[in-house]
Amino acid sequence: MDETVEVTIKPDGKVEIHVTGVDGMSCLETTEELIRMLGGEVEAQELTAEAYNETGEEQQDRLWH
Repeated sequence: MDETVEVTIKPDGKVEIHVTGVDGMSCLETTEELIRMLGGEVEAQELTAEAYNETGEEQQDRLWH
């Protein structure tokens, strides 16, 4: 699956960002610059099931700690 970032600007000015196709917490890195450009304030954050999928790198970190 390809990485997709969907941005929705609501009539009240609030912005929603939805990321798909990214396993693990790297979705946070994917949106970091975009959030900064939009003012840097996050009112609420909701992680999808994909965020809890472990990537190979996360599994490796767990084995070494």
